[in-house]
Amino acid sequence: MDRMLIRFTAISMLVLQHSLAAEQVRLENDKLALRYDAASGTLVAVDNKLAGETYAADGDEVAVEASEFALEFSQLKCEAVQAATDTLIAHFRSERMNVKVAWSLRPNQHFAEKRITLIPASNCALKKVVLSRFTVAADGLKIAAYRYPQFGRPPGTEPNSTFFGRTAKGGFFTGLEMAFDASSLDDRRVTLAYSPSLKVKAGEEVVCEPVYFGIYQRRPADDLPPANPPIRSALGEPQPTTAEVLPLPSESDAMVTMTSAILGPPRHGLVPMACGWHCDMEQYTYADEKTVEADMRSLDFLADCGIDWMSDSHPWGGETEKMNSLGAEDRYVPGKLVTKFLEHARQRDVKIVMWPTMNHTHPWWGKGAPFRADKPEWLMTPRSLEGKPDLIKERAGKANCWANQPFFDWLSRINDDGLATGYFKAWVMDGSFFGDGGWFTTIIPADCASDQHDHLAGDSNYACQRTLDRLIARVRQSYPQMYIFMCRPPMDLGVWSLRNVDACFTLLESGTPPSNLQAGDEIRKWSRVRVQHHFFPHYLDQPLLFPSHADRNAPPNWSSEKIDYIMLSALSSSPNQLYYLPTKTGIPDRDKAEIRRWLDWGRTNIAYLKVRRDLPVWPSPGKVDGSAHIVGDRGIVFLFNPNATAICGEFALTAEALGLKADGAMSIAQEYPASDLVRAAQVGETIRWEVPAQSAVVLRIRPVEK
Repeated sequence: MDRMLIRFTAISMLVLQHSLAAEQVRLENDKLALRYDAASGTLVAVDNKLAGETYAADGDEVAVEASEFALEFSQLKCEAVQAATDTLIAHFRSERMNVKVAWSLRPNQHFAEKRITLIPASNCALKKVVLSRFTVAADGLKIAAYRYPQFGRPPGTEPNSTFFGRTAKGGFFTGLEMAFDASSLDDRRVTLAYSPSLKVKAGEEVVCEPVYFGIYQRRPADDLPPANPPIRSALGEPQPTTAEVLPLPSESDAMVTMTSAILGPPRHGLVPMACGWHCDMEQYTYADEKTVEADMRSLDFLADCGIDWMSDSHPWGGETEKMNSLGAEDRYVPGKLVTKFLEHARQRDVKIVMWPTMNHTHPWWGKGAPFRADKPEWLMTPRSLEGKPDLIKERAGKANCWANQPFFDWLSRINDDGLATGYFKAWVMDGSFFGDGGWFTTIIPADCASDQHDHLAGDSNYACQRTLDRLIARVRQSYPQMYIFMCRPPMDLGVWSLRNVDACFTLLESGTPPSNLQAGDEIRKWSRVRVQHHFFPHYLDQPLLFPSHADRNAPPNWSSEKIDYIMLSALSSSPNQLYYLPTKTGIPDRDKAEIRRWLDWGRTNIAYLKVRRDLPVWPSPGKVDGSAHIVGDRGIVFLFNPNATAICGEFALTAEALGLKADGAMSIAQEYPASDLVRAAQVGETIRWEVPAQSAVVLRIRPVEK
């Protein structure tokens, strides 16, 4: 058998012939090596260099189910396998469909990605795509299926799936970078699949959702009992807390490191944002100059607090009737009253967030309606209303289907009109694919009976997700510096709905408790859930401060106690925060000054707030919890004690515990509450520090000056 010299270079690629079936090709870096069959490009083994072990893979298959045909891997003929230093591409051909499989492994990454492209020979309707189907074997290997997020959802309705393969020394993790996949686990056989439910034209390239496959090394903390307290959902249901259903600490770290690499670093500094809807501001259409001027005074209030971003209090500036009547060639331009408000915001340097909607002009107000009354064929109507919540029943046939290209093109242009005014420095989406206020996106996936849209009749969920991703990407491409944050549906769909996004609205949308002490604990706890259980990079989180003031008839519930505690809880969690404040009722000037003080402190220390490493103890009675924010050889450690007596918190001066990159002597000084207390310690030591009762402590760490 003729042999070919395989050279892995970044600039040239080598086609490997079928005659090399006994040989393997590799993608490899310092952490991970993936081995493939040279003839078929299928994965045969994974070398975990961190843990020093190998996982054998068998049957790495692709399959497609369409309405017109079923394509199994055995029907695909591999025509070429191309390999380079960081990519492997395999080309397959069949009578029905051609398939391209592309793997990529970047230098110094602990994970690889697999992307499949389908090119059908004729028009077809894609029902299900299997992107990987393989069996994994290794000594002592156990594979766990982890479904998340779990907030208030019946078992089996969680939108995301990750499969963790665990051994005594390390393990792997794999899944799809999308919500609502159709993946499954049968003993050691993992199937990574999803249901596109899409109409596809002959020759159209369908680029499927990526597969991720990564590795990790176990740490001593993995063998300890779960450190977190019982977690209850936003709706009050108990959530599982056993080690079998929660990711191990090393698995969480590996996942968040991966999602951070895929989603990218933070684009902005400190972003303290007020939500106008929950800040005493006009929620519907401005009636006259007086109502606009009242909201202008609210802007002044926010600026006095040091809050320089504001989410509009009503979608489309509250001009609901205008949005109801827009036709095919109409343009969207804010009216006179809205423009007056926007001009005042510009003068006060408060950056306003544009709030469009997807498929209903105002999902929270009865005067809202579907867009384009002249296009009834654009409406969404579920196949059946049986068992669906009343809100969805009420909206049946009264909202546009988001998975419909003509509607998307028209609404995208309207959205572009608003952004082109130059008044908006940020952009948000809120609602659900049903056109309602957004409560059922993940419990009841979207469906539409129309056969005139981009999806197959009945299942529009993935098509809707893909359309929203396209809109977000369009805004990012047109306005690279735009601050994009998401409410629903991405806040329910999970981390993979946050491409091109800067922050995601918290799930505690009813507001934190009136007690700032209790609220600070809630902020830190739920932020840990989103990072360690849902794999959000912490800088995409958006902690929520203070109770809602959406109901102006409700009694004031402002508390001046422990503002430092809640502010430091939020700043330690994320560089983004969302504020609910009584801008009409008002708060004491000293409280405004306190909020501004800590926001100014956050701006000064933003480089440290962009990184975060949680200390092992979760917020819980009788404990001190905290987080480290270290850049190189210096940074900040926050410690929080919600208890009625002083308690010592502790942390190790190590790279593993804090992310510290230093040797020798370090200085630890208490910056807040102001103190002359300074300690010197050697890297590697464990530090114990007393935290007063119901207080937060800020420590500054730096090398000892020589």
